[in-house]
Amino acid sequence: MNYPRESEDGKIEYKLILTSKDESRLQELASQMKYRLEEGGGEAFYIIGVSDNGEVLGLTENELNKSLEILSKISSIINAKIVHVRKVEAKKGKYIAEVLVRIHRDKIPVQVNIAVMGHVNAGKSTLTGALIFGKLDDGNGTLRAMVAKHVHEVISGRTSSITLRVLGLKDNGEVVNWNLRDPLDEADVTLNSSKIIRLVDLGGHERYLRTTLKGLLGYEIDYVMLVVGSDDGLSAMGKEHLAVASILHFPIFIVITKIDKYPKERINEIITDIRNVLKIPGINRLVIEVESEEDLLNAILAMRTGRVVPIFKVSNVTGEGLSLLIKFLNMLPPKNKVEKVSISQPPLVYIDEIYNVTGVGTVILGSVIRGSVNTNDIYYIGPTKFGEFKPVKVKSIQLNRIFVDTVYSGSIATFAIQGVEKDTLRKGMVLVKNDPKAHKKFKAKVIVLHHPTTIREGYVATLHLYTIRQAVKFEKITKKYLRTGDSSEVVLSFLYRPEYIEKDQIFVFREGRTRGLGIITELLD
Repeated sequence: MNYPRESEDGKIEYKLILTSKDESRLQELASQMKYRLEEGGGEAFYIIGVSDNGEVLGLTENELNKSLEILSKISSIINAKIVHVRKVEAKKGKYIAEVLVRIHRDKIPVQVNIAVMGHVNAGKSTLTGALIFGKLDDGNGTLRAMVAKHVHEVISGRTSSITLRVLGLKDNGEVVNWNLRDPLDEADVTLNSSKIIRLVDLGGHERYLRTTLKGLLGYEIDYVMLVVGSDDGLSAMGKEHLAVASILHFPIFIVITKIDKYPKERINEIITDIRNVLKIPGINRLVIEVESEEDLLNAILAMRTGRVVPIFKVSNVTGEGLSLLIKFLNMLPPKNKVEKVSISQPPLVYIDEIYNVTGVGTVILGSVIRGSVNTNDIYYIGPTKFGEFKPVKVKSIQLNRIFVDTVYSGSIATFAIQGVEKDTLRKGMVLVKNDPKAHKKFKAKVIVLHHPTTIREGYVATLHLYTIRQAVKFEKITKKYLRTGDSSEVVLSFLYRPEYIEKDQIFVFREGRTRGLGIITELLD
């Protein structure tokens, strides 16, 4: 087995052997590691015993252990730590090691945002409960009720809102939540973790599709975890979730639940069904079944290509497959969204929730799309229905209920702001710097995923872009008519008020059974 050729960019570094203990050489290697960690958003993979072209040569066990000792010393120089090592015998008497290195930041752990999607009753909330609480389900929805957000969700068993849960991990891969008095206490989880997995549990019923789209587009999602129940298999809604996530270019992995209730033949039927859906033009992805720890790094490396979808099989009742899934989550790298280009760009935060907190005032919850936001800085919030932006001061910031001075792109945080009343704010507004401008009309290239008849000029649909949700009118269609599978340049206009949008942003539009995707190509006013 050989690896792909090493890239100068990215979070993966090959080392044939590490021998030098010279201080200047260690500092050089530490600088190289820091770069790899920045590329990986706080995590990097080192593969020892492999040449730069990916050829597996291997080391003796003694050489490998000495190389790992030096790698540990290099890590400590930049306040990083080796958190996972897997040794593999590549040739007779020759070994390689797959190593995960993680940076240690003050207060803010490495964070990965995962959208939990799937058809109603697939087991999304139950799986989330099993991961968070470390308990097995009784088969009657006990875990689902423990993570539900509303009473009617407990009663119906359907998630109608976006539920955010934080899974904390230590350096050794142990789940932090399991040893806390309250496993749902985000602050406690964050303070005791070196890595957190934010599980964004989305509604699976068709009537809650707009909530699902808002979660997928509005929360800076890194990965999509599609949950498929063994009883219903890959339903029509599951196929739609898979198609939308694929076309939006999210890395996807699939978890098949309830495997304790059905024979292996049934599970294989579902996997075959998944393979067939992934072959569809426009999706065009392959499947890798993750059966053991040996498959984990291969699955992660394969996901980097954007072409491969790992599949896990679990039971929330017997616990089968859950430990392997947790190890995968521990190794799953964040996107490179904090360092390098994004941090130097002007900040952009899309607002999702607005609160009035006694003694604090107006508080907003939003996703930091790019850049960084600092306490005591002045920003602009808007647009109003007239397209105006108002100056506000950020008094304080909380990330997972922990007060911080700065948050970076990829974070979902709350901001206490001064200078504007709660009643003047709405979802879909933004927090920005400089001289923002709102737009009511724009050009876009769209593709129709599904429409029962024909779309003509004058057609009205609901647009979803980050946390923006507003009706748009198709003012002009270059092709004049659009049917399922068609694409065209179009001119769209918001029906009720201008919004803050930017060129190259991706959006979803829907109306009844109609589904489509678009990318903004030009701002017109």
